[in-house]
Amino acid sequence: MRPLPGLFVALMVSAPAWTSLAHAQSPAASGQPPAVTTTPPPIVAQQADQLLKEASAYLASADQFTFHADITFDHVLPSGQKLQFSASEDVALLRPGRLYVEWSGDLGNRQFWYDGTSVTLYDPSSPFYATESAPADIDSMLDKVLSQLDFSPPLSDFLYARPYDRVRANIQFGIDLGLNEVDGRSCHTLAFVEKNIDWQIWIQAGPQPIPCKLVITYKTMPSQPQFSADFTDWDFDPRIAAPVFTPDLPAGVQKIPFATVSAAK
Repeated sequence: MRPLPGLFVALMVSAPAWTSLAHAQSPAASGQPPAVTTTPPPIVAQQADQLLKEASAYLASADQFTFHADITFDHVLPSGQKLQFSASEDVALLRPGRLYVEWSGDLGNRQFWYDGTSVTLYDPSSPFYATESAPADIDSMLDKVLSQLDFSPPLSDFLYARPYDRVRANIQFGIDLGLNEVDGRSCHTLAFVEKNIDWQIWIQAGPQPIPCKLVITYKTMPSQPQFSADFTDWDFDPRIAAPVFTPDLPAGVQKIPFATVSAAK
């Protein structure tokens, strides 16, 4: 997930190179002509891949859900010092075209609404908000805000109709570390490697394979900052009231445009 500069601290699973496990013999030593080199295929344990599929399918099968996440994230100063901050996020989703995200944290608060026709972003500490037309389904909306407006709500990979498809193509190595406890819940612990990040996800064992925890390490960035989220209060029958997805803005706030990717370039 891409960052929302100055507004959201986001996570987006994008990907790191994995060193080949095979040690190639040099052509000079073997007396053979140089072989054509190819990129080795991803090495992902079958159990890790299956658990990721099951969690994705469970989220995809839900017409609506809400959850809460307690988040910590690092901010690296120009000096190299790494500072840690905290935030919380509440999400309400109703397929095919409704989403509300509320972020409260040490570095400020944000609200994000999607009502099936437009997206709206508001910073309660400022007298401004931004809104933009959007496609009629959540997947297309998230693709648009990422590609054209250069941000996405934190944890947005979990909001797509097929979360597995969002992340699997980037994974180059993955293992199942077995069962561990997260806040009293027994969870499968999975670890994955991509080109630019390493990440771990804990998936609840049993009939509800929901995310319990996520940790991302941005290993190509200075000081390798981390983002972590502890998930609680999953509800798959929340009966979300329609007004939740309608922007609730105080009187007197001023509309400003989003900065587009083309304008930034």
